[in-house]
Amino acid sequence: AAGTHYLAGGAEKPLQRSVERIEIAGEPTVEHVVLESEWGPVMPQKAPAGQAYVLRWVAHDLAGTNFRLMRMETAANVDEAVQLAAGAGVPAQNLMLADASGRIAWTVIGAMPKRVGGEDMARPQDWSDGRSRWEGYLTASEQPHIIDPADGRLWTANARMVGGDALKLLGNGGYDLGARAQQIRDGLRAQDKLDEAGLHAIQLDHRALFLQHWRQLLLERVLTPDFVAANGLADYRAEVEKSADAARPDEVGYLLVRSFRLQALKSLFAPLAGLLEANGLKLADLPMVPETPGWALIQAARPDTLPASFKSWPELLQRAVLDSRKELVDKYGSLTAATWGADNPTRVRHPLSAAVPALSGWLDQASQGMAGDSHMPRVHNHGHGQSERMVVSPGHEERGILVIPGGQSGHPMSPFYRGDHAAWLAAEPLPFLPGETTHRLVLRP
Repeated sequence: AAGTHYLAGGAEKPLQRSVERIEIAGEPTVEHVVLESEWGPVMPQKAPAGQAYVLRWVAHDLAGTNFRLMRMETAANVDEAVQLAAGAGVPAQNLMLADASGRIAWTVIGAMPKRVGGEDMARPQDWSDGRSRWEGYLTASEQPHIIDPADGRLWTANARMVGGDALKLLGNGGYDLGARAQQIRDGLRAQDKLDEAGLHAIQLDHRALFLQHWRQLLLERVLTPDFVAANGLADYRAEVEKSADAARPDEVGYLLVRSFRLQALKSLFAPLAGLLEANGLKLADLPMVPETPGWALIQAARPDTLPASFKSWPELLQRAVLDSRKELVDKYGSLTAATWGADNPTRVRHPLSAAVPALSGWLDQASQGMAGDSHMPRVHNHGHGQSERMVVSPGHEERGILVIPGGQSGHPMSPFYRGDHAAWLAAEPLPFLPGETTHRLVLRP
């Protein structure tokens, strides 16, 4: 019966109904009805008529909620750590390992389900006949891992680490675009012998390698002499030519190329975004990175894939230039004032400052335009950035580097509240190990 039963193993079973009561001070109690199947709760998302979605989630199983992570503290080497990682009760994520002998490894930490049946686990599955299902969890030997790669280098940058059968085991949890990982990889491989200073330099790399094909597109195909002359874009083209090689805070050209790319992709995917929004979704809900299909569509320039609101592909790209330029000039007053630093300041704010703005100058850390962006090693994108820069070799902690925004104290009146922030802003290395003790705080009963 619709809404009360479901099919499992070819048989009809009743949904289990429970009521969650939420008590609210001074207001009526809210009752939330939860329907449960053997796989998990029925979700409120829209579904085709007569159907519903059920959430199958690792966190609902005992295998996904345990304290196995604590045993990592006593792992003697990377082999032991890789064994312990499989089945640890944490959300699945990249795990990078190194031990004092110089061995390194990558794996996924967390319980990973063993999926059976179903060609595409990124889509809703029909589990009613039992052919598609989870059959327990992957063992340590089954969980993908890389131990002691031949070139002695590993990197992740939240990107996809494996392909083929290993990728089928993991699925797509929303990998980052591979540009940042590639730049880190190339930085690692460019050094025959790695040390702390060299690795710290890679963390600070803000060269705009990812945007160079968009810059080339602008200069070679979009900013034609006639288009530039007709729209007064000589200053625009000059900035793109001279200052788009890196995400430096004082550069205009980088922001111009970046804004052009975002506007071009927005225009290109506007029909799809509109369709999704009409169904209560958004483009970001799709498990894809717009860059890859977007760039392929622009390069192919097929008339049948051009959004209906444009007469030609050159018009779409030229409109992206004009619209993104207008937005920046409206925001900053002039093109020369539209620097990347003006658009990308630090925002290290105390939780209370938003509620009490008058205290923000006392509570918040100093702000300035920052180098870096997404898709490059030095991540800093409109308030989102590196939470710390750490380089340390096991057994050689005295040579390590640790730089954090803010300071060691959480009290605004402490001299250590902002102690390390200036070094973080200036990209200066600080020692990983603590120095001599200058103060002691004793807690007495």
